[in-house]
Amino acid sequence: MKPLFHRTVVGERVERHPVWMMRQAGRYLPGYMAVRKKTSFLDLCRTPELAAQVTMEPIELFDADAAIVFADILLTADAMGVEVAFPNGGPKIIEPIRSPQDVERVHEPDASRVRAVSETVAILRRTLPETKSLIGFPAAPFTLCAYMIEGGTSRDFNLTRLFAHEHPAAFADLMNRSADALVPYLKEQAEAGADVLQLFDTWAGVFSSELHREYVIPSVERVLEGLGSDRAPVIYFPGIGAEARLEAAASTGVEALSLDWRTDLASAYARVGDRVTLQGNLDPTILLTTPERIREETRRMLAQVPAGRGHLANLGHGILKETPPANAGAFVEAVQSFALDGATA
Repeated sequence: MKPLFHRTVVGERVERHPVWMMRQAGRYLPGYMAVRKKTSFLDLCRTPELAAQVTMEPIELFDADAAIVFADILLTADAMGVEVAFPNGGPKIIEPIRSPQDVERVHEPDASRVRAVSETVAILRRTLPETKSLIGFPAAPFTLCAYMIEGGTSRDFNLTRLFAHEHPAAFADLMNRSADALVPYLKEQAEAGADVLQLFDTWAGVFSSELHREYVIPSVERVLEGLGSDRAPVIYFPGIGAEARLEAAASTGVEALSLDWRTDLASAYARVGDRVTLQGNLDPTILLTTPERIREETRRMLAQVPAGRGHLANLGHGILKETPPANAGAFVEAVQSFALDGATA
């Protein structure tokens, strides 16, 4: 039998809601910080034994239902010839894409630059219990392109929006190159043992509805088409503030959508029906409160799930570095003790 998490993603009737947390292996955990004192971020991503070690920490501490391979969403950009550095913790593109001519230097991915991720996946698949799912991931095409154009993170991604308006053909080309680069990367992760894949499109909400329809949705569909009909199931995080675009995201053919904390869960279920499974969407700041408040808010969130539906319990975005590990554990325990009829076990 497939793991609980996998069965929930594909819409099977399940015995309880599975749970994991975006960025669950990271800066709030003591084991991770101990590794980082001796290892740079990129070296950690590219050392399979260490990446597997930090991936396993939240599984061992909290018994979450899925592990997500420790990597960075921008490793694919580096493999495409767009160098990425992490000088102060956050990503920095050394030579951003700022013109149509710059797009021409974005080449087919060098598989050797990302092979460490699939090697980490293989170690994890041998290490994880069969009851646990293993999630592989990259940035979705738009978010990958947005970082390559901006040169790093941004409040509004003005340069990306301007590039799409001023150079539509070049932007479409960059999106296609990015989508095509993700396909072999994701296939390799799946072949190594990832039974679920997640596309992170954190910043897709910055685009207008018109540009979203023209570029973002087709790029996700291009990735899915490239993966083929026998692909692993895919979860798509369509971005912060993307509630109005849930129907479009559901139309791509992904098996599940991940929601941010601003989205009303009951309304989201009403909008997408049974076309996709939903994931999310507790406000990450709730984990900075108390175990009692965490349990209360978790029960409130799960009470919005329609009867008989399996839900991928998660946060509305990544766990915050200030989160006490015990509070993360309280969240996992609250989900796992919630019965599907709404009563707690």
